[in-house]
Amino acid sequence: MDDVEDHFQHTDDTSEKLQELEELMDEIEADADNLQPGDLADYDSDEIDRIYERHQASVRQDIESLDFENWDRFVQQTKTYALKHGIDPLAPYETLLTEEDLQRLRDESYDAQYRWDRADYLFVLLAGITASLVDYFLVMIPQDMPDSHLGVESEYAGQDGSPITKWMQSYDTHSASGPVADFTNWLGDLSKVPYDRTTAVIDGELVEHIPGMSPDTHRLQSMGHDPAIGWIVGFFDILRGTMTGFSYDNASGVHELFQGNVQSYLPSSGYEETAIRLIKAILKPLAHLVSDVGSDAGLPAPFMTLMQGINAGSIGEHDKTVGQIARYMYRNGYDFRHFLVSGMTPAVIEIVLRGYLMLRHYSENGETKFTLASNPKYRSMLLAAHGIASAGNAGKVALYQGNPLAINQAEWMALFRYLIPHLKYVIFDKHRLRMEHMDEIVDEEWDQILENGRDIFRQASEKEMETAQLGQAH
Repeated sequence: MDDVEDHFQHTDDTSEKLQELEELMDEIEADADNLQPGDLADYDSDEIDRIYERHQASVRQDIESLDFENWDRFVQQTKTYALKHGIDPLAPYETLLTEEDLQRLRDESYDAQYRWDRADYLFVLLAGITASLVDYFLVMIPQDMPDSHLGVESEYAGQDGSPITKWMQSYDTHSASGPVADFTNWLGDLSKVPYDRTTAVIDGELVEHIPGMSPDTHRLQSMGHDPAIGWIVGFFDILRGTMTGFSYDNASGVHELFQGNVQSYLPSSGYEETAIRLIKAILKPLAHLVSDVGSDAGLPAPFMTLMQGINAGSIGEHDKTVGQIARYMYRNGYDFRHFLVSGMTPAVIEIVLRGYLMLRHYSENGETKFTLASNPKYRSMLLAAHGIASAGNAGKVALYQGNPLAINQAEWMALFRYLIPHLKYVIFDKHRLRMEHMDEIVDEEWDQILENGRDIFRQASEKEMETAQLGQAH
């Protein structure tokens, strides 16, 4: 196209020459009566035709060089052109482009828009390291570990608990006084639930004491007390007057799932009306969770009731299963309040890194709103920062001599929150999005090429018509 444009740049000069010749012919015709035979001695009547033919031949040659019958013919012409002009046929495509073209391709590539720069790396490291420091110096473990237990030296003796968790757990709503305690106790009286007991009828037999369940552990073993799934399980337990949870055999260390009918104030049948039963089943689990969150034993951390059902693993010197570790953590203060404290670690990352991303996005796009799902760069940066913090938490557990109480559950949950969508993006979406991005660029550039081509041929056709009319007039 550039070569064609160069040739067409001279059509104006050709038209001017033809116009001058036409004006000269008009003058000659006007003074025809005054002409003498010698005045036309140098006149060539075929010169105009020759100028027109040379111009047409030049344009026709350039246009035909862009045409090809089929792909094989085009490849052959390309090889011929490369050999004729001394171009290596095996040279990479990039060698045929200027530095400006190469830089434009780099800037418009799919990966370029999601490439990290030095500031991105700096803030990812800053957020991850800061979160690790908060985890080690503030989150720590739920409570101080005693020097001995039942006369035996404690395995983790001398380890100090988090001052923030201590402060939160020092307030027991069941024994304290004040508006907060009064409100939670009022909710507790109002939201009696069937799974707040240690007795149930299982398989038609009354079990006076569900194995492993006590006033201190019944919230761990009954799934209706789990902050993450308690509302769903509690809804069905209240409707049916049942209790769903896990029993625990202290001798074997095995947790078994059970569901039993509860002989209590809320029988499995005899509700007033269906609508009232549904309203109670919806509201009571939520109210009961709120009433128990500030109690002495507290609520388990999210999903901890499900973790106790994993009778697998060989963790630590005593080869404990995942379920046994979960039970140990809850009985040693790892409740929902400490889970909230451990949330400070991922919160630091979200505040620091999202603040940076918001300012960066505003400076580049003029707006502060962005969606992580549509920006793999931002999501990968948050994933990397949480990865650093999770690695720091693993180091913290090692420094605490393998004490599972040092595990930061909130941080690991945040890591998997970003890891799973990122894996989906890498495995399923990245190639498709790259192709869509290339299609957008190709469509835009192709439209521009077509428009430029139409402009060139429009100019050519106009000038050719003008030239043809002059030839016909002659």
